[in-house]
Amino acid sequence: MDVPYAIAAETALARQNVALSVIKQNAQQAQQVAKILEESITVTPASGRGGRLDIKA
Repeated sequence: MDVPYAIAAETALARQNVALSVIKQNAQQAQQVAKILEESITVTPASGRGGRLDIKA
């Protein structure tokens, strides 16, 4: 294997690893946002006067 091809292959692998890492981080952030939204659907009033609103799809 020629040196330039080896360097190009290593560079491509490094770029792929970075891209996969970014995709994984985005997926984790999306899961966190979904969890926050799911938790925010259930609303409990601060005072004891209201009922509990529990919306589940």
